[in-house]
Amino acid sequence: MSLVSRIPSALSFGAEPPGVALHFPSASDLSRSGAGALTGLALLVCGSTLAQVVPETAVTQLQHAIGSRIEALTILGGDYASAGGIYTFRGGTLADLSMVKIGGGGDVTAASPLGLGGVEWAPVLEGNLGNLSAENQFQTGYLKGNGAHFDTAVVQGGAGVRFYFTENLSLAPTLSGIYGHTENEFHAGNALGQGIKTVAGGILVDYQVDTWSVAPALDFRYTWHWSRSTFLFSSRYGFFHTESFNSSSPLVTLAGDSHTWENKIDVDVPVGLKTFGREWHTGGFFSRTELFGNAAAGLNSSQAYTANARFVLDFEGKFLKVRWLGLGVSYVWGTDFSGWTTGVDLSFKL
Repeated sequence: MSLVSRIPSALSFGAEPPGVALHFPSASDLSRSGAGALTGLALLVCGSTLAQVVPETAVTQLQHAIGSRIEALTILGGDYASAGGIYTFRGGTLADLSMVKIGGGGDVTAASPLGLGGVEWAPVLEGNLGNLSAENQFQTGYLKGNGAHFDTAVVQGGAGVRFYFTENLSLAPTLSGIYGHTENEFHAGNALGQGIKTVAGGILVDYQVDTWSVAPALDFRYTWHWSRSTFLFSSRYGFFHTESFNSSSPLVTLAGDSHTWENKIDVDVPVGLKTFGREWHTGGFFSRTELFGNAAAGLNSSQAYTANARFVLDFEGKFLKVRWLGLGVSYVWGTDFSGWTTGVDLSFKL
């Protein structure tokens, strides 16, 4: 195991998994003022035994878990269009992830003429509340046998405009902001892990960090009808720039970009059965989402697939802005993970 001579005042993570290593301070560095020098002093005082030494390779593993992992979790939990649920990961470093999300988006008013041919427009609002719980297991390297737990709470709000070129064809550019709060707890599974928790606790493990994301998106939709059934094809591209702005550790900072591109086909079929005068519908959707940047690195996958089935009661035009309410189940899978969600299927038409 090797030690090197200095500790930086901050680490910044870009779109690719970071490769910057944590360093211990030399005596000459201790004259520097600021949080970095104080942190370095604390590490130097604690670093006198083997159990308190953090190898560079272990630090690199922790850095990857910090940068791309936090960004991926923030996007998954914060973007209302991403699927919630319980996920199990294979072959990667994430073991299990569960998330609960309440949110949606849609037109606020009926479409109005834009004054350009037959094009109409309507304002769009979108929002989401999300909470994620993730277990990160280190299966290789110096950290093998140790783990970390992430808790992330996320809030999203945004607006845009949907342009209707025909009754069935529309395009909506939107812009939203996402706030995320992540708490990390390191689970030591051996002597090395306990040494890391002792030396780097509050610095590279056991920390809290707040992030903000700006997320422009472009949503294309085309609907068509067959008998009483409705089919919808949608293609949605989203860009996410994420940065930290408040951290309990002087070393846990991040800044990175991610992209998602979801293509989905949805079908809605009235079944003719009614309850309280409202008709039951069945249906579901299938989607493929391309992942780029830190979202792909954090999930160790460049694609995610979702298959959904639902059985819901139509409330459109009768109860607030609720479109339907019922039960739904989704199965999600990618290169190294699979997951599912089941429960209430609630859709709004604003």
